[in-house]
Amino acid sequence: MTTAPEFDELVERLAREADEGFFHTAAQVAVFVDGEVVCDAAVGRTYLDEPFTTSTLSALYCTAKPVLTAAVLRLVADDELSLDDRIADVVEVELPAWMGERTVEQVLGHTAGLHAPAAVVSRILPASARFDWLRTYDAPPGWRFGLDRSYSEWAGWYLLGLAVEGLAEEPFDAYAARAVVGPYLSAGKDPVDPADLVLRIVDDPAQLARVSATYDLAGLRPVPLLAEVGPRTAAEWNPAFGAYGTMRALAQFYAGLLADLDGAGTVLPQDLLAEAVEPRLPVTEDVTLGRPAGFGLGFMTNLDSHHFGEHLGPRSFGHAGQGGSCFGFADPDRGVAVALLCNAGLDADTALGFRRAALTDAVLRAVDAL
Repeated sequence: MTTAPEFDELVERLAREADEGFFHTAAQVAVFVDGEVVCDAAVGRTYLDEPFTTSTLSALYCTAKPVLTAAVLRLVADDELSLDDRIADVVEVELPAWMGERTVEQVLGHTAGLHAPAAVVSRILPASARFDWLRTYDAPPGWRFGLDRSYSEWAGWYLLGLAVEGLAEEPFDAYAARAVVGPYLSAGKDPVDPADLVLRIVDDPAQLARVSATYDLAGLRPVPLLAEVGPRTAAEWNPAFGAYGTMRALAQFYAGLLADLDGAGTVLPQDLLAEAVEPRLPVTEDVTLGRPAGFGLGFMTNLDSHHFGEHLGPRSFGHAGQGGSCFGFADPDRGVAVALLCNAGLDADTALGFRRAALTDAVLRAVDAL
């Protein structure tokens, strides 16, 4: 555990809550300021009642979507892909005409009308049936492509994963590991093992043994989501939400993005990344999320609209997942990169309206006190 004294109160709070078990039984938090680690802590117990450490892996769900975003942008930077390319021109499968006409920019910006296929249904379906299910969807009636926006939980990322594989000629997770995760996690002053942030785990029992299952605390009793630690789920082809990682690795990823925004060029050119993290449209009601929400290209922006509290700088960007209890973000105005995970999914009102904003505010108070 590496923690500046200013973070002691936050870590102690997470530990107390882990003992109580109402919000979580374990948590990790990692914070970088100007590229330096100021907090890397873990508290609580795993679902097997073992110590939850800073090296324990957890399912990240949608929190890791920006890793695939960065992989897509890396292909753009290499002139293998353009934001204006049609999806039909960069995937090797036959799509409905309306879907194939959508551009990479529209998919990343959630304006492609791909929000109707629900992530929970995709998880229930056998992997072999998901593409045929996707092809049954028609364009949303009256949808103005490129102008109307609603968060795509699953379908857009499925298509982006296909595009990455068609252009990179290797599995999407292998390309992301080589072109994005490896460079960012090795670029810091205290490098992180790339195995600490992976988009799927295939034929690696030792890696899978590091994973602790998330609890579902939305019902009357805690239920461990044991599928997360099963080899079949871990190895699924799932670009939308199949990732595993530690908060130290996720925060290092965001620290790498901040460095590239300052011109480091480790993975992405400054101008392309700046375009991706800039809010694209005014904050409007989001059909999927059921609230007004802002997005850039593959990143959540206007983070106050995503219940990150009201104290982040206006240029902040990030992403959340795992029932609202896991999130990562970067605040360029503070030079801060943050990742935090509580190992439990809660009801939306608690996870979003109360927990996420309160925890973000606690992190920022500690940062501002440094």
